[in-house]
Amino acid sequence: MKTQIFKSSKLNFLELRYIEKITQCQKMHLHEELTITAIKKGSLNIIFNEDKKLLNPKELIVINDHISHSATLNEVSEHGYVLYINKEYLKALEIFYDKGFEHIFSEKVYEKFISLCEILLDEKASLIFKEECFLEFCIDTFHKEEVVQKSEENDKLAFKIKEYLDKNYLEELTLEEMAETFNLSTIHLIRVFKKEFGLPIHSYILNKKVHYAKELLTSNLSIVEVALQSGFFDQSHLNRSFKRVFQLSPKEFQKSIFS
Repeated sequence: MKTQIFKSSKLNFLELRYIEKITQCQKMHLHEELTITAIKKGSLNIIFNEDKKLLNPKELIVINDHISHSATLNEVSEHGYVLYINKEYLKALEIFYDKGFEHIFSEKVYEKFISLCEILLDEKASLIFKEECFLEFCIDTFHKEEVVQKSEENDKLAFKIKEYLDKNYLEELTLEEMAETFNLSTIHLIRVFKKEFGLPIHSYILNKKVHYAKELLTSNLSIVEVALQSGFFDQSHLNRSFKRVFQLSPKEFQKSIFS
């Protein structure tokens, strides 16, 4: 049975567990976090004290903290995801989830959740990318949309954030740390920046890294060394990102320079 866990001390408000072959848990139990559960194959009975919900693929079950439940199998079930979210973190985002549990049938929300889980489990994805995707999922699923107005104050703030990113993009940044630096909520941080520049923060950082890699490729460094110095996980990670921006591989770019 294959199991994967994503847990980071820098993103200590969330934990994800993936189980390839799902086994049943007949004993009633509860969690101290909000939990979101989804499966890709089969079906599960999620049993509460006085209720029962059938979880199928393309659906989610959201269970609040301290709600007793168990899970039994109806058939062979595979590819289960359980995301645990710290309630204090959600409160800091002004997200107050007060339902005992909720059965979400929206395929769109399910697809967003599975996409988030795959990003969290991707070893090559940066922490800030994982954090921003997680935050966007929470906002889209639980939070009412906040419209960021165009103003001189927000414009100045966006450029201060950009200046900070330009100096620190090779560091392992997190949105929570950046929000503390600018004395903002993480939601306001990402919305002010995206309103001004049209990009999520993680995309801007990736763009900076790719352009720095382009500079390094004009030297005699190997592509592996360029990848590591410009903040990529490995050469293949650089290749994908570089090609997405410049429509050619680092090797092709370097070859054109030195030919």
